[in-house]
Amino acid sequence: MLPGEAGIGKTTLWLAGIDAAAARGYRILSSRPSEAETKFSFVGLSDLLGDAAGDLLPELPPIQQRALAAALLLGESEIHADDRAVAAAFLAALRLLAASAPVCLAVDDVQWLDTASLAALRYALARLEHEPVAALLAVRGDLPSWVRRAVPENRLRTVDVGGLSVGAIHELLRTRLDASFPRPTLIRLWETSGGNPFFALELAAALQRKGSALTVGEELPIPTNLDELLRTRIDGLSAKALDVARAVAALADPTVTLVESAVGRRSDSGLAEALAARILELDVERLRFTHPLLGSAVAARDTPSRRRSLHARLANLVPTAEERARHLALATAESSCEIASILEDAARSAHARGAPAAAAELAEQALRLTPLANVEDARRRLLIAAERHQVAGDTGRATGLLTQGLAEAPAGVERATVLVQLAALEEAPREAEALYHHALAEAEGDDALEATIHLSLARVMRWGEGVERGAVHAGLAVRAASRTDDVALRCSTLGLHADWHFRAGRGIPRAEMEEAMVLERSLAEWPLEDGPTVVFCHQLVWAFELGHARRLVLELGDVLKTRNDPADEAWELWQLSFIEWRAGNWEEAERHAAGSLELLTQLGRVLPPYEFPAAIIDAHRGRIDDARARAQGAIGRAEAEGIRIAESGHGWVLGFIELSLGDPEAALEHLRPSHELRNTFMLEPAQRLELGDLLEALIAVGELDKADEVLATWQKRAAALDRAWALAILARCRALLLAARGDLEGAFASFERALAEHARSTDPFHHARTLLALGRTQRRAKRRGAARTTLEEALAAFERLGAPLWSEQARAELARIGGRAASRGELTEAEHRIAALVAEGRTNREVAAALFLTVHSVETALTRVYGKLGVRSRAELAHLLAAKT
Repeated sequence: MLPGEAGIGKTTLWLAGIDAAAARGYRILSSRPSEAETKFSFVGLSDLLGDAAGDLLPELPPIQQRALAAALLLGESEIHADDRAVAAAFLAALRLLAASAPVCLAVDDVQWLDTASLAALRYALARLEHEPVAALLAVRGDLPSWVRRAVPENRLRTVDVGGLSVGAIHELLRTRLDASFPRPTLIRLWETSGGNPFFALELAAALQRKGSALTVGEELPIPTNLDELLRTRIDGLSAKALDVARAVAALADPTVTLVESAVGRRSDSGLAEALAARILELDVERLRFTHPLLGSAVAARDTPSRRRSLHARLANLVPTAEERARHLALATAESSCEIASILEDAARSAHARGAPAAAAELAEQALRLTPLANVEDARRRLLIAAERHQVAGDTGRATGLLTQGLAEAPAGVERATVLVQLAALEEAPREAEALYHHALAEAEGDDALEATIHLSLARVMRWGEGVERGAVHAGLAVRAASRTDDVALRCSTLGLHADWHFRAGRGIPRAEMEEAMVLERSLAEWPLEDGPTVVFCHQLVWAFELGHARRLVLELGDVLKTRNDPADEAWELWQLSFIEWRAGNWEEAERHAAGSLELLTQLGRVLPPYEFPAAIIDAHRGRIDDARARAQGAIGRAEAEGIRIAESGHGWVLGFIELSLGDPEAALEHLRPSHELRNTFMLEPAQRLELGDLLEALIAVGELDKADEVLATWQKRAAALDRAWALAILARCRALLLAARGDLEGAFASFERALAEHARSTDPFHHARTLLALGRTQRRAKRRGAARTTLEEALAAFERLGAPLWSEQARAELARIGGRAASRGELTEAEHRIAALVAEGRTNREVAAALFLTVHSVETALTRVYGKLGVRSRAELAHLLAAKT
């Protein structure tokens, strides 16, 4: 990264860097965007990929191929291109190019890169790992914050470009202007310019033009204001040269041919003059200002009427519909039905190409040019512009437009429609709920709108209201939707109603869900946001049907990639992070969680619940400081915004951290409120992540009656739904409670039930925790051999997962046993006893009873015995042991 102020010499260093990369065999992909390009879409990406795009497209997966072709306007693609699909295609293209030669991504003036291209660049930089791809980026001002988020510290080198020394300024003036100044004048030049080479050259040129000697004490004719200096430079141009410069400043891709067409016959001498005066420079066929400040100064000097006239000419010359529409907008001061319609179409096209920022700007221009008499068109375009700004991540601008629309909307359905869209932008549930209730009062008599509002209220209440209120609104939404012919709306209400059924602890209504999903798949827009299929994914994840959940989430992900909402991919990654965490694939879970947060950060939508998987994974992997900071920050925001589900979830994370550190009293400070909050809106046992930790902490501090009360409540609910994951954890905690009361036989029987339930679900971490609790209880019961076997198994599982705090707990328990652990390949004492009894012909259950072990522990130990002795069956084991004796 080359950050620095305007004119400081970043471009010179950037060009030198490109030369160095080329000399080392790098393939150079470069872009030098200008301020005029920022409102267009994928201009920078077109520069970077250049002629290589046509060759790369056939090598890309079909979805990426179509998306990239649409973004770069190659062929006649009319697909709705998701900007994430474009970004993924760009990343894939870089990897393809890097497979044959190292690649240098070089962008000068990154601050002028259009939004869509910048998003693709950020996406790629964050995901390039071992590929031979270097990036050389120059940017005006400070290092952008997104760079540190996208690029790890060990891959980032920042060279802050500062002012030149006095000696360097002297050398610059000598070589560039063939000028030499007395030392006092040189010092004054250096001080005034601050070492900025562009400023120093302009000041020196002004001195040269003065041409007279300076007397002692005379003030130097050096303008200290850069704007004044730039004006002086531009004032020296003829009208012809200034016309050429204006055209270059207004065009996104100012080629010589296009500028000549815009300026006419006056262009030849004007272009030559602008080049000779070093206002412009020629890069093959493309013209650019020698410094971006010159372009800004030229544009600022135009009068409004002259600027509109230029844009009107350019609208008839530029090659794409999007550029034509934008120039038409800038050329038009009065409202126009025709031009507003052209801009609306262009906004739709930009949205379909995966360029939300360009789509938002064009949509707002369409609104600006809509005649006041066209009330319906104006209201519709206002809602479209607000929605496009929301998709582009500019919720502030979207809110501003809707607030304006609300003030102008008549009472009734029109006002309710604006209120619904305004409420959808509101991140704080309390404020959103108030807006929806206001809309409901205005929407009376419109069944579809009433259903939509009840649906939205039920969704908002998932963040923290009681089960009953959410279920009521879900039921009202279903009833209102049933009175309409809107199949999509009926599907959405059925899906949310099923979601509340699940949250209320009544399980998955599978027949109802299957019927709703079949209906949903008949729709062209399948899958719907929060429709039956998405809800079913959510239910499968939480019900611990992880294989089915993973397949369905990935299937949905493939479909969602064709859409133009980055939140879709963030949703997919969030779900996958939870699935892989629960399945014990923590590295993969962490990668998904980071990807989800990155996308949401770019959209400005990082609500506290969205940080939940990242906080969980940090806590489980022993990154205590990171986990605490994330959870505490999320709780603060959740309290302020009324997102109670996030308060309880992140509160559990803090409690889990303390329990992991062996401090049950500190854990309870967080686990009690987390448990109480969840009781108001989450009655599904498999969702209660805090339950096992709360029970273990209560038992550890001696609150046995309270633990018994909680166990009785949740045992009944988990058994009614046959939730193996919850039943396993509850059986473990029941065993710990029985052991605390002195009933060891009852405790070991309950541990046996816990391990049997673990065998029906996939959660290696809680399985290992059950083994740890069993081993600890065996040790306290003086069953040292069995304890060592169980604890070694627990330790191995924690180490495989990467759970250092829990590995340490298992090691500490093993250390308390004393004695010597078997070396690798050697049977432990406990394994010897198990092998001997098996060789006698006893069943696993008989061995477990004889040695006070669980059947599961016998099975696991026997697997290790087979491996150590190189046998594959009980018969081979018996034969081997008989031979040894």
